[in-house]
Amino acid sequence: MIKQSVAILFGLVVLAGCASYPEQVRIADNVALVNYDTAVQAGTDFGTARWSGVIAAVSNQKDKTRLEVVYFPSGSNGRPAVSDQSHGRFVAYIKGFLDPMVYQQGKSVTVLGELGRKEQGKVDQYEYVYPVINDAKVYVWPKLQDTRVEYVDPWPYYRPYPYWSGFYGPGIRVKTITKQTTTTQGPVHVDNNKTKVQP
Repeated sequence: MIKQSVAILFGLVVLAGCASYPEQVRIADNVALVNYDTAVQAGTDFGTARWSGVIAAVSNQKDKTRLEVVYFPSGSNGRPAVSDQSHGRFVAYIKGFLDPMVYQQGKSVTVLGELGRKEQGKVDQYEYVYPVINDAKVYVWPKLQDTRVEYVDPWPYYRPYPYWSGFYGPGIRVKTITKQTTTTQGPVHVDNNKTKVQP
């Protein structure tokens, strides 16, 4: 019992309002949060939780919506750091109707709400016990788009024959890469190769 209390104590982290978090899931400076590992390992089913992850399933019920989320640790701004290794899953219940076309499988979310009693279910045929967040507020993260310019190599640029004597000096070839990321199929790369000559 003492060990469990200690684990819960360490799992409660007092965080600042985190101005970098989206407004929908922002908290007051003095709110203590239960982290995901504590809820799973110590069986904590009370307190406030703010967890991030990727939607695995969405189900609209009579007066609420059930989101099943694959948990991933979040960065400083709350966006889940999606990888090929998950810590587990949790369930969030949101009052009212959520459109499955908006809250669709594979989208990254951050969820804020109050922990409740755990829920038994299955992932395929595997028996699974889900931590539960009730009365949840959900923020859906937009897709990431990262554009960068890479230096490729310098090369001498000459006028074509018969103007070999007209040396322009070194130029720079530049490759512009736009990376559009999704949470379902991994990164999607769009390469736009552009060559620029700089006299």
